[in-house]
Amino acid sequence: MRDLAETLRRWHTAGEPYALATVTEVTGSAPCRTGPALAVDRAGAAAGTVSAGCVDAEVYELCREALRTGRPSRRRFAPDPDEPFAPWLPCGGAIEVAIRRVDPAADPLPPGAARDGRERPRLLIFGAVQFADALAAAGRFLGYRVTVCDARAVFATPERVPDADEVVVQWPDRYLAGTQVDGRSAICVLTHDAKFDVPALLAALRSPAGDVGALGSRRTCADRARRLREAGLEPERIARLRAPIGLDLGASTPEQVALSICAEIVAVARGGSGRPLRDVDGPLHRRQPSGAQEMSCR
Repeated sequence: MRDLAETLRRWHTAGEPYALATVTEVTGSAPCRTGPALAVDRAGAAAGTVSAGCVDAEVYELCREALRTGRPSRRRFAPDPDEPFAPWLPCGGAIEVAIRRVDPAADPLPPGAARDGRERPRLLIFGAVQFADALAAAGRFLGYRVTVCDARAVFATPERVPDADEVVVQWPDRYLAGTQVDGRSAICVLTHDAKFDVPALLAALRSPAGDVGALGSRRTCADRARRLREAGLEPERIARLRAPIGLDLGASTPEQVALSICAEIVAVARGGSGRPLRDVDGPLHRRQPSGAQEMSCR
């Protein structure tokens, strides 16, 4: 299951004991950060992942043992030249995992799982155009709470964008004036129509949103930048705009365009370069940039 927090909330509400493995320490290159990572219920169903698979089987058995005995345990997984067949992280790093039994009748909901889903990072899509639903689906897959906003009621309907968490009929700039965004928020303007784009981008680029991008051809993007300058937007704010939005994947279909856009959103949030990994030096599992989006292991 992609969303461990949602699963923990459901199991906790059901009142049945389960075991929870929490990553308490990460050293070197490792695919997971600290926090709740993998859970196992009485029936043996598992949710989440500790390490993208390389030590999950061992942690799963430790969880089953904790469920049977009620005794907590702690295990460190690291390369060991004396134990070549012991479970370890091929990427070369090390993690420490704490495993315990959770009894909902007596124990509080684990940290991170108690938050309402509406506190997810936000993806605001302005323009219910042909790319909007594919982008909404990709954004939800990445863990964003997705809003699609368009002033045209005939297009801004749940039937056209069923994967959005909410669909709003309103002018984007007016919607932004009355909603909360923060540094984890990403805003994508898809309309490439100046009467929608310019007011929306003036509001978006003056907001604290961490990522603002807009769809359009080179000519459209140049014209849009000119209009923003004429509207009095400061050069440093215009420089924040990612337009044309997305990475160069040769995308053409709505799904491919959504992938291109989301790839750039992830790169911005994580401080990635967007280059092929084979051309990048250094560890693949980089640390979270300060103020960037926090995502749990899934």
